[in-house]
Order: sequence, then structure tokens, then C-alpha cells
Amino acid sequence: MADAVDTQGLDPYPQALYEAVMSGVHDWILGRMQLLVRTSEAHEALQNAAQEVSALVRTELLQLLLTDVDAQRMNPLHVLRACTAPATAALRSLGVPAAVRDQFEESAMPDDAYALGPLTWRDLGEEVHDAGINWGAYKAAVVISRRRDEGKIS
Repeated sequence: MADAVDTQGLDPYPQALYEAVMSGVHDWILGRMQLLVRTSEAHEALQNAAQEVSALVRTELLQLLLTDVDAQRMNPLHVLRACTAPATAALRSLGVPAAVRDQFEESAMPDDAYALGPLTWRDLGEEVHDAGINWGAYKAAVVISRRRDEGKIS
């Protein structure tokens, strides 16, 4: 999927994560919804919801990745989980019953009634998994390097 968003301010690892997520997010969320709704009448509603989720992820993920690592208060998986609202709304409008979730899932992701949100990078595919792991290592290296420069760690 072509992406006309300006990502010039991103370092290489955040850029790679952004591109990997954006290349897979539409098919991932559509697939998650299609597991719950198997009627052809729902096709358009699911497609529209997947487009909305993708647009939301595009904006929210880019905003997070452009934020200095010391100022980030969530991680990209949190962003993906939070961006499932359009999919949740579509499933509700189609009368799909909410998922049975355990106590941890309910407290950690209270708005994800259908358990759509990814638990790991691998939920979106190997390319996203690899980019997510690399981004996490990059972020940790930046933070550690800064703390060393500040004399807070040796």
C-alpha cells in the first residue's frame, strides 16, 4: 500500500518499523475481523473499518515514532491496540458477540471487546516482528547511550 505520509524525520529503525507496520496493518485487521464475521454482506463494512484502522495507525504510529524516545509514554504495540476502535465499532454494528477474554486481557485492554489487538509483533507477520525487535533494540541503545553521557550509568 502506497503511503504519502512524510516520514523524513524518522531514523532508520523507526522508519523500518513504520513501513513494516503500514504494509501489513490493513490485511492484519481485516483478517482478524473476518475470523469473527464470515458473511459476504459484511464485506464492505469490514473493508471500511480496516481502512479506518489503517488511517488511524498511520497517524498515531508516526506521531509516536517522531517523538523523542525519552518522551514516549507508550510503545507501538499499544498504539496498534488503541487503534482497533473502528474495527470494534464495525463488529458491534454487525451484531457480533464480544470475545470471551481473561481478567488480564480485560484489565490491560478494556476497549478491545473482540480481542483484536496484537499481543506481539509476530501477530502482524515476520517482517513486522523483525522490525519491532530491531526498533526496541534501537530505542534501548539510544536510552542507554544518553544515560551514559549523563553519567547516570557506567
